[in-house]
Amino acid sequence: MDVDALERLIEAAGGGERRLAAVTDEFGLAGLAPLLAGEIAFRATTAARPGGGNVALGVRHRDRTERFVLTVAADGRVTAEAGTTDDPALSLDYDLHDLVRLLFGPTRPRATGHFAAEFLPPPQPGHSRGLQPPDPMRLYGALQTGGAIAAGLSRHHPDLAELCRAYGTDKWGGVHWFADVYERHLREFRDVPLRVLEIGVGGYAHPSYGGESLRVWKRYFHRGLVFGVDVFDKSGVDEPRIVTAVVDQSDPDALVALDERYGPFDIVIDDGSHVNAHVRTALDVLFPRLRPGGLYVIEDLWTSYCAGYGGDEDGPAGDGTSIGLLKRVAEGIQYRQRPGAGDPTYLERHVVGLHVYHNIAFLEKGVNDEGGVPAWVPRRPL
Repeated sequence: MDVDALERLIEAAGGGERRLAAVTDEFGLAGLAPLLAGEIAFRATTAARPGGGNVALGVRHRDRTERFVLTVAADGRVTAEAGTTDDPALSLDYDLHDLVRLLFGPTRPRATGHFAAEFLPPPQPGHSRGLQPPDPMRLYGALQTGGAIAAGLSRHHPDLAELCRAYGTDKWGGVHWFADVYERHLREFRDVPLRVLEIGVGGYAHPSYGGESLRVWKRYFHRGLVFGVDVFDKSGVDEPRIVTAVVDQSDPDALVALDERYGPFDIVIDDGSHVNAHVRTALDVLFPRLRPGGLYVIEDLWTSYCAGYGGDEDGPAGDGTSIGLLKRVAEGIQYRQRPGAGDPTYLERHVVGLHVYHNIAFLEKGVNDEGGVPAWVPRRPL
């Protein structure tokens, strides 16, 4: 399923029943059930070590049911494969529409009543295991396996610090401590369909290495589509709801082509080359194309003080650095107070908020035209 079709499904998950039915009828149970099973497996994967085991999953629509085996490995990884298993730890059955809404719809309180479950089901329908409890190790393993899959179906959404630790990104713990400030600015976007772009995938030249933060955003924004760009091919990182492309952030034409293919984006995160000139190029091209109400994030401001990145080692940071750029943005927000300053730039007219922290900054997009303080207000204290 391509990203545009997936976005339609996510949007329909928050709409009325007729709208959702139209989308599910278009793609069919056979087309949607593997996607949903894979999403559960992605969300259920944990850094804990649950011991290993299988869960049987059924997804039904009208008179048909697609069946899958969710396998929890000893290292916490979860995979989904079509088929059945003889002796699952847990058996789960969902209606297609209920499962789509659970995974991709807005977070709504619904405590129970939308699935069927059987813990340690008998090998055959009608078969009785007797009155003896299962072997303690079998019982313990089944509880761990079932709990891992249940976590992937939970309406509880982990916070960013927890996700950064789970997926191994450097945004929290050690080099950077960004998770808390990200949480402050991103939580309002968490429950809506959106497109997130991150510049810089990581893993250097290997096509399957990197992508840790892309997985963080995929898990954090449960209704989001995540795009990552890098100067190297990162196609090995691609998976449902994650798309990568080869783009050099210093190339304006390549950035325009990226936006025309996959945009507009709601959130752009620049964690790319960190070269000061490249940061400015990406901002100049992508901020005007950002959706109104969107957020533009610049990481690793420390390179403003590194000559190798075009920074000023002796400080203060000059106009050609990312810090110098942010200083101008801060003043530009007040352009209505400087009537003789000439025509405002795009950034002056559309950056409505700037939040700067240690090594990271957030720019809010909107209409910066509230008007200045009237001329009749005295310019000197009375």
